[in-house]
Amino acid sequence: LRSGEDFRREPMRACLRGVVGERLNDSILDKVVRNAASTWTQSGHLRGRTLKIRHLVTPTPAAIAFALYIAHLMGYRGSELFCSKWISLLDCMPERCRDLALEAKRLGLLDMRIAGDVVEIHFHRLVSAG
Repeated sequence: LRSGEDFRREPMRACLRGVVGERLNDSILDKVVRNAASTWTQSGHLRGRTLKIRHLVTPTPAAIAFALYIAHLMGYRGSELFCSKWISLLDCMPERCRDLALEAKRLGLLDMRIAGDVVEIHFHRLVSAG
C-alpha cells in the first residue's frame, strides 16, 4: 500500500485464499488477516484502530542494522545492502539507510567503513551481542 491508503481486509483475505486454497477455514483466515493487521500496526506500517491507514515507518538505527544483517545473510554486499528489500520494507531510501547505518555504527551495533563508493559492513558486534 502507498502511504495514506486504507488497509482493506477483503483483498488481503482473497489474496491469502488464493495461496492457501481450502486448507484454512473462513474463521481462521479472518484471524490471520486480523493478526497481520495488528502486527503491521505494531511495526508502524498501519495506523488506526478500526480503519487502518498505511503509514510510512520511521526506522531506527537498530532496525536498520538488523535489516542490513538479514540482507547480508541473503548474499547482499557493499552498497547493495542499502537497496535490499529488507531496507525497503522499512520505508527507507538508500541515502537515509546509509545515515542510519552510521548511527548504528556509533551505537556499536555494526562495523562499517566507507571509502567513496566502496562500503564494507561487518556484523560481528550484532551477532555476538546475544
